[in-house]
Amino acid sequence: MTSRFYLTIGLTIAAVAVGGWKFALPVGSDGQKQIVQGVTNVLGTIRSSEFIGAEATLDAQHNATGSYEGAPVTAPIVLVRADATSYCIQEVVGAVANHLVGPGSKPVAGYC
Repeated sequence: MTSRFYLTIGLTIAAVAVGGWKFALPVGSDGQKQIVQGVTNVLGTIRSSEFIGAEATLDAQHNATGSYEGAPVTAPIVLVRADATSYCIQEVVGAVANHLVGPGSKPVAGYC
């Protein structure tokens, strides 16, 4: 195996991770649409794991101070807004943005 082979594999994985796989699959039949939706759900789950650590940090901040303000989240997560009862955190990777309005919700596409 050459370094070119590993580079190709690495670039393919990177393209899949940021959603480029959607353009590689022709979507015409219902079966293909289900495959695309399934892969989207799996990638969404992987990306949402980035929010788990940030939510724990925000919960710790709230337990210590009574507010979510000033919680030290780490990149790629950004604390967009926070007050005593709620917060919005977001992650932007390339052109893909996901956000979570908390506490108690799930990540969704788009900006806060």
